[in-house]
Amino acid sequence: MNYIVIIPFVVAFAFAVIVFGIIPRSRMVRQARALLGQHPGAEQTSVYLQLYSPFPWDKQREMDAKIAEMQTQGWTFLRASSASFFRTMRSWGGGLTLHFIRTKA
Repeated sequence: MNYIVIIPFVVAFAFAVIVFGIIPRSRMVRQARALLGQHPGAEQTSVYLQLYSPFPWDKQREMDAKIAEMQTQGWTFLRASSASFFRTMRSWGGGLTLHFIRTKA
């Protein structure tokens, strides 16, 4: 094998994982911790969102719609996490658990 060709692909893949996967997730966690620090006694809830489309732009639209629906009820979006495999294995698009808080202001 020609390692001169393989090494740049591995480096590019690692760079893409860091830039598009790890950094946004750590930023979301940091923002969630800051929001919880500002409102320590806030009411919390989590909602399972089953996604029906395998395409990222449709998943984002479904997620934004659910967040907007919860905001009208007075909830503030905290963070999203992937749902358990056993809950999402029958769904074509997977699923997310959306976490919200409601402040006492």
